[in-house]
Amino acid sequence: MPSRSFWLVAGLGIIALLPSATAAENQGLSPEEKEAGFVSLFSGKDLTGWRFGEESPPKEMPANWKVEDGVIRVTGGGSPHLASAQEYGNFELRLEWRGLKEKYNSGLFIRSGKKVGANQINLAYKSEGAFIGGKLQGAKAVGDLQKPAGEWNEWRVLAEGEKLTFWCNGTKAWEGTGLKPEKGYLGLQAEGAALEFRNIRIRAIKE
Repeated sequence: MPSRSFWLVAGLGIIALLPSATAAENQGLSPEEKEAGFVSLFSGKDLTGWRFGEESPPKEMPANWKVEDGVIRVTGGGSPHLASAQEYGNFELRLEWRGLKEKYNSGLFIRSGKKVGANQINLAYKSEGAFIGGKLQGAKAVGDLQKPAGEWNEWRVLAEGEKLTFWCNGTKAWEGTGLKPEKGYLGLQAEGAALEFRNIRIRAIKE
């Protein structure tokens, strides 16, 4: 019969594996999301479906980007930005993010160009939700709807034609009009202090 010390070591090994298992589970789709047609844009393991240049998944990771513990982590810097491998027109996007300390800065690009730099929903501390790098009537900063650094936030974005609707942590933040162009790339910005992203999923809407 194995000794008490054996079971203690084995138990510690199981505990060590739990964070990775939990991280993988965080990328899963709920039954309701599967029924609605959502697909995952992040496996929790690599950047399949994403790119920095042309290749997807990228063969080499820039020093300021990592995939580990089931999250996409950006440590800051002004470039490169992470872009989706394909374009999207009408869609519903859901994702989770958190700043690792106050005064973080990043952005979520919507229907942007191939190098992703326009149509940004701001992710800067206290200015989250502001729309910059494009014209959109009705958007505004909603920093009061975000959770403190270290806690996970849930964002939801619905793009239909020229209308863009934005939710933060279950609350409808704003509804904007005048969104252009008709389709483009999604992206995550490298800017300022460290942030993490996970559970990114999207539902394409037929036009």
